[in-house]
Amino acid sequence: MLTLKENHLEWALKHLQHYSHSDFYPRMFELQAIFHNWANVRETILAIDLSKYVPKPATTSLAYKNNRTFRIVHQLEPIDTFIYTALIREICEIIEDYRIPESENIVCSYRIKPDLEGSFFSTETGWDTYLSKSEELAEKYESGYVLVCDITDFYNQIYIHRVKNLISEAGRGAFDDQAEVIHEFLLNLNNRASRGIPVGPKASIILAELVMASIDNFIQSYTKDFVRYVDDIRVFFTTREEAIFALHDLTSFLHSYHRLVLSGEKTRIRTVKRFRKDSLRDEEKEENSTVLTKANELAQGRIEELIENLPPYDEDIDYEEEYDKAFKEIMADEKFQLLSSTYADLFSKSIEAGLDFPLLRHILRKAARYRIRSIVTLVLDNFERLLPLIREMIIYLNRVINDEVVTRHKTQFEAIVSAYYTNLPFINLWITRLLSNKCFNIINLPTNYDNFQDIRSKSIIALRRQDTTWVRSFRDKVSVLGPWDKRAVIYSSALLPLDEMKSWIGSIAASGDIVDESLASFLVSQKKSKK
Repeated sequence: MLTLKENHLEWALKHLQHYSHSDFYPRMFELQAIFHNWANVRETILAIDLSKYVPKPATTSLAYKNNRTFRIVHQLEPIDTFIYTALIREICEIIEDYRIPESENIVCSYRIKPDLEGSFFSTETGWDTYLSKSEELAEKYESGYVLVCDITDFYNQIYIHRVKNLISEAGRGAFDDQAEVIHEFLLNLNNRASRGIPVGPKASIILAELVMASIDNFIQSYTKDFVRYVDDIRVFFTTREEAIFALHDLTSFLHSYHRLVLSGEKTRIRTVKRFRKDSLRDEEKEENSTVLTKANELAQGRIEELIENLPPYDEDIDYEEEYDKAFKEIMADEKFQLLSSTYADLFSKSIEAGLDFPLLRHILRKAARYRIRSIVTLVLDNFERLLPLIREMIIYLNRVINDEVVTRHKTQFEAIVSAYYTNLPFINLWITRLLSNKCFNIINLPTNYDNFQDIRSKSIIALRRQDTTWVRSFRDKVSVLGPWDKRAVIYSSALLPLDEMKSWIGSIAASGDIVDESLASFLVSQKKSKK
């Protein structure tokens, strides 16, 4: 019998508290309920025999990529999310030891350094090292050639059996049981398909880096003059002939050992001279980055000071009200106004120049954190063009909108809700999250549930609209719903009077599902605390 180690499960709890369950999906409300009922959930998970456990298949969606194509992204069931995170936590350090050492400045991305707060990775992204090492090698091979490689649909094409073998190899046989459990876990997530690891959970990055470590070791067998960031590889050579033979051998290795394929669009051999011109220096981006850094330096100290001086969380204190007071003071600050105008200028400039998605993503994240409203109009007017940033846009808008903003931009919000792209399930999911904001009650948007494709989305809108009629319509139907929709209806039952809610969801929770039980317990506790 193989079970999770308690310390790794507790670490998974911290990871999910701090970093949520996916880089693509909105934070699922089930997590809060599980945190509330953690003692019982922990006992349930620790009792699972992992050698016999079968996770439920992951749900999938299609998310926009920067090039306007789509990627498959995955969402695991809540309990499976905890198990997967804890399993990968147990093996992550042997995987880091298996990789080319960080000191060699070859593998720059996602150095694995788990900390006490639940992060898998070093706080340094390694991007600057990637750029400086590329520059160093370009100078060394000034008259030479560079092989630039990118793997097609990397996560979704990873061969699961190879992951098992590599875990065993990295652990030198000491982690063979864990390798077998992870192998079966991934197969069951995929409905027994042999390819693909979940796209979205940070734990999957560890497995992706394990596979890339194998590829790094192959490249290193004939040269150390290369650098990698995620699956973007740059290998430098003196002659074109060397680069061609290397591309031939690497292509053969990827196919024969990993069943992976290089991207025909992104893989090429270039002269170093051309490479330096096209890939190493972007003066406009550097200028934008410098301006942004200076503005941040001016404003951030003042912002952080005010945030740190907020009172500690207390049930007798309206924390959001105190937070808003602090930000009103921040917004009146001259330095904050400089930061706000800088964000607006760079955001506008990037949109006009052809969408610098990394810069736009950075600005949206910072603007959300500091509640900067100067880019609201730009975001709404360019919503369709910015769909690859749907997650960042919705998080930003939810942080900065209020009744005044929603009223002023009513026409733009109505256009977004009625647009064709709202029919794309993944986009619909995030727009639903936006419309869960109570500010939309003031303009009665949406007027009905027709724009929403699933019960989970409709339940979120019903909660915002306080629509008890919609909730009660499922009283005799909830047992036939799938797990995600079932939990959504349970969640929306918070609208009902306490006795009615307890009677209804109490019988549902008695079915024995630990997530349903946690949700019921959490909702009753929340309801009682508000009485």
